[in-house]
Amino acid sequence: MQHLATEQFEAWLGNAEVIEKDGHGVKVLRLADGSFLKLFRYKRLLSKNRLISPAKRFSRNAALLQERNIPCPQVISTYRLSKPDRSLVHYNPLAGETIRHLLRQPDTSVGDLLEATGAFIAELHNAGVYFRSLHLGNIIYTPNHRFGLIDIADLNCQKSPLSDWQRRRNLRHLLRYDEDWKPLSRDNLKRLAAGYEAGAKKPLMLSEMARFNLLGSGER
Repeated sequence: MQHLATEQFEAWLGNAEVIEKDGHGVKVLRLADGSFLKLFRYKRLLSKNRLISPAKRFSRNAALLQERNIPCPQVISTYRLSKPDRSLVHYNPLAGETIRHLLRQPDTSVGDLLEATGAFIAELHNAGVYFRSLHLGNIIYTPNHRFGLIDIADLNCQKSPLSDWQRRRNLRHLLRYDEDWKPLSRDNLKRLAAGYEAGAKKPLMLSEMARFNLLGSGER
């Protein structure tokens, strides 16, 4: 991780587009060359983030996903900034649209897209990828018709496929976003489940949907 001088950061900031910010300041910038700069705030003085910063985790996770042939942002470098106190990752973004965005487009074949999305999530779990920030806004459909991940700082990879318990827990992360699932028909939700269960060879998705009352009480 390199030290980033305040002057260099301010020069970037002066020519950048602010993509995301909150009450603590800028979070994501699009730089003049089209690359992105993501800033991570240290939330506590004594924190595991001081040992392994979110920027380093982002970079490490990108490498682990690439080993598994899963598309993701391409990291250029990581930095430490003193004022403000941040870790930063500089990366080229993953081209494509989020599944959340595509599902809201009138020309999208919703059932087909959801079934393919379910199969991709099964692929992640089979490859040992546990993505804590799993939701439809962090899954990208790329121009070459592949699925990939963004916002990957909060992710773990293990050598073996996820256990049933890990899969269920991760699916609960996915299904808790009511704004994604409530507008969808029951048949389309079943396509998502069919894609996952075919890929995972485990009947997990429908049972988790029933827990969230997405398919009606206890429906299988």
